Amino acid sequence: MSGDYFKAIGIPLLHGRYFTESDNAGNELVIIVNHEFAERYWPHQDPIGKRMRIGTLKSGTPWMTVVGEVADAKLTSPDADASEQFYQPIQQLEKDAGAYAQPTDLNGNGGYIVLRSALPPEQMENSLRAVVRSIDAQLPLNQVQTMEQVVALSEAPRRFNTIVISSFALAAVLLAVLGIYSIIAFSVASRVQEMAIRMALGSQRSHIMRLVLFSGLKLAAIGCMLGLAGAAAASTILRSFLFHVSPFDPVVVVLTAITVFALAPGRIGIARSPRRVRRSYPGSPRGVGLVSLLWVG
Repeated sequence: MSGDYFKAIGIPLLHGRYFTESDNAGNELVIIVNHEFAERYWPHQDPIGKRMRIGTLKSGTPWMTVVGEVADAKLTSPDADASEQFYQPIQQLEKDAGAYAQPTDLNGNGGYIVLRSALPPEQMENSLRAVVRSIDAQLPLNQVQTMEQVVALSEAPRRFNTIVISSFALAAVLLAVLGIYSIIAFSVASRVQEMAIRMALGSQRSHIMRLVLFSGLKLAAIGCMLGLAGAAAASTILRSFLFHVSPFDPVVVVLTAITVFALAPGRIGIARSPRRVRRSYPGSPRGVGLVSLLWVG
């Protein structure tokens, strides 16, 4: 690497120093490691001044001295585990390889340019292409992206998983609401005569509503408990689809239960049930005729 890479990309320095212009092939070979690297090879120690080299003990490559420790950087995706990383100044790259590097060797497998600016990305892209073209007109410059675009692409698989899980969750809530509505509607329809008798005996409309509401809430509570048990059993599978979110988050669980209770359309069936009772027996004011018929018969 060369230039102010760490400052441009926003990796903070923890100990030591950054590379400088004096870190060239004519001076001491230096290296910068990340925190994970330092904890892996020198646990609970200050890595500044430690030495390392590339290859095996018998490879004969030169030793490099650690002059700085920087924070960990995730190179693939935000939910990836931190890995050991070390950084070398490009001016010392050939000398770091020792006997493995020959003067006739060519290393041109590509690289990355990190640019920090307050100007709009489109304007900076044109300027950057012009600079590269002035250096070498045949040097290709592709995949020019902002950091937001790079992060968004790395999070694309997680977004897809989130959309799929959310779709299934929405379908599950819809099925739960339809199931509760169907059961409550069937329960109300099968208890029309019972409600007519209760109303004939002086029961108020609010009492009938409370009776059916309690029945619906009891079903919803049983469903929520079964759902919580299923969520706890599936938490291990869901953990691999989540990032910095617990698969059994109490807030999410409580909000889900409240949503099921709020969407349960028991009030619709309850509000209609007294009117349905009276329509079922139009000749009986509030069901009195029905009660008389039952007693006489």
